[in-house]
This record gives sequence, C-alpha cells and structure tokens, in this order.
Amino acid sequence: MHPLDIAIGIEFKVHEWEPLKAEIPRPDGFKVVEEIDRRPCNEWKGADSGKYAVYLLRKRGLDHFSVMAKLTKILGERPGYLGIKDANASTEQLIYVRKKRIESYSNSSFSIEFKGFTNQKLNHTGNRFEITLVSDEAELTKRVEMIKREGTLPAFIGYQRFGTRRPITHLIGKALSQRDWCKAVDFILGYPFSEEKKEIKQFRKDYMKRKTDRLQISNVPKQEREVYLELDSSGSCLSALKRSPVKLSFYLEAFQSYLFNRVLSRKLINSTTNEKDEIVIHVKPELCDTECKEVFEEEMVDKNSFLIEELGIRLKPLKRKAFMNISSIELNQELKFSLERGMYATVVLSEILNTDPKSFT
Repeated sequence: MHPLDIAIGIEFKVHEWEPLKAEIPRPDGFKVVEEIDRRPCNEWKGADSGKYAVYLLRKRGLDHFSVMAKLTKILGERPGYLGIKDANASTEQLIYVRKKRIESYSNSSFSIEFKGFTNQKLNHTGNRFEITLVSDEAELTKRVEMIKREGTLPAFIGYQRFGTRRPITHLIGKALSQRDWCKAVDFILGYPFSEEKKEIKQFRKDYMKRKTDRLQISNVPKQEREVYLELDSSGSCLSALKRSPVKLSFYLEAFQSYLFNRVLSRKLINSTTNEKDEIVIHVKPELCDTECKEVFEEEMVDKNSFLIEELGIRLKPLKRKAFMNISSIELNQELKFSLERGMYATVVLSEILNTDPKSFT
C-alpha cells in the first residue's frame, strides 16, 4: 500500500501486483464524458421550451469551482450540475440554468453550447473514461483483462475527494468534528506540501511559526486569505472558520468519506462484505455494525461529531455501494471504461497500477 492510500483510508487491494510505472499526458490524456440515460451527454438534445435551459460544458485543465464562478457571470446565475469532474482532465458534462441568455460561449479553457430545454431532472447514469497510459503494454493488458473478467472493484472514494497534492480535507473535517477550531484552522493555513507553489509553501511555513507577513496573503488562495484575515483581526479560530469561502460541511463530508474507506477496508480484510452490500456511515454511533464501531472508536467519533450547532452543520448518514461495476473496459491504445455515478476512475487506476497515486491523478 502506498502511504497516500493509507492516508485517505484505503487499506486493501484486491490484487497484490507489483507497482507498474505509467504516465498519463494530462489533461488531454484523461477524458471524461458524462452519461445521461446511459448515453454520452454530447448526444443529448432537449425540447424547444421548458423550465431549464441546458448547455453542454466542455472544459480542459480547469477545476470545477473556478469554471462555475466564471459561468455564473456569463449566464447571470449559478448553473446547476450533475457531478464534479476531474480538474486535470478534458471533460464534457451538462449544466442547466433557469433562463437562456446566450447560444454559446468559448475561450481557451472551456466552452458551452446550448442543447435545448427540459422540464425534468436529467438522469445522470455515470461517466465514460478514455485514458492514455504510457506503460508496459503487455503487463497492462494482462491486468486489464483480469479486471474485465472480474467486473467489479471495491467502491473506495477516490483521491480527488481528499486532495492528491494536499490530502487534508478529511483532517480539517475531523478537527471540526472534535470542536478543535484552531486545529482546523492550522490545517487550512499551515502544513505545507512539497508540490505546492513556492510562495504558498512559504506562507504556510511562516504561519506555523506564527511569523506571517500580511503582505504574503496576496499570493495565497482565497480560502486561506479569508480565514487568515479574520483570524488576524479577531484572534478567534471559530470566527475565522465562519469566514471560510468553502462550505465547512464539505470538510465534514470528507471525514465521512475517509471513515467509509476505512470501514470498507476493514470489511474486505475481515471478508464480511460482498458485491451487493451497501455500507452506511451513520451519524449515530449506536447504529453502527462491528467494523463501523471499531473505526469510530479509533477515530474518536461520537454522537455529536456530525451535528455541530456552532457552525450550523447537521450531516446525514453516508450510504454507498461496497463495490462498483466496471463496464465496457478495453485497452486499445487507450484504456476505456464506464463507471456508475459517484465512482472514481482513479480507484480503478490505483488497483491496476498499484503505484504512487500522484503519478496518475
């Protein structure tokens, strides 16, 4: 197991394969196409009128929240969407707004094209992936054929949910669940990671030494900037968290995802789950099964962990399949396969390659 797998709660591999080196020429070598009614979203056509105006969004190497902020200005309202797609990829998906304002728009990073109207909720059934893998072709083919025969893999929640370059979202969530406001702030502002930009790493190092210069904040992301300014002004970690541009429930949900991965790992190790099972991460520990109780005790989860009145957060239980189906997997110059909604292609790559996740995420 790679340390990053352990860090996000993945403690089990189906196959004990040797690490296989591979390169993916991102973003163009990692293509994601959303499925609507089990067909590619670029084939969807709407009606001449309806409650929602639907657009096909194509983006390349751009994160979800950045493009949504830009589209809000272009379309005059924040678009609805069916799923968050990989940032370092070439992706296609549908978005929708209540009023049609333009026919199309494009720039070097993304484009939108009007596809028609709908009165009904779009049926997002999954995603199709086309991935260019530069690797040992013979070994890669052998592993893909085995995955094809088996047809399923554990439905771990993938690296993107936690951050592959800075996997701390669940650590912030755990600190929030324990009402340790200052530890949560420290995780947001401090703890530099090697692949971050030089000026951001310096900011984090200085913050941990409590020697931050206010002039540095112009070089850091908005999240860190807003939290730091409030902390510097009020001296209150709780007040600083309340200024977070990122919804704090996002971090609690990441902690839930980490718990899911740990519980699923424990069940796989104990052979107490099968392909048709669902796993529930309850918000009430007394509802837990054996593995859930063990992990909750280890992670110090109690009855108030997901009900945080100070921040107005009340999470629902997380319910998710234990296994994911891998459909239409083929290796022919590109690795192609389809996954159900909410499943992660990077988990499939992790099983096949069994190497440093940073090499394929």
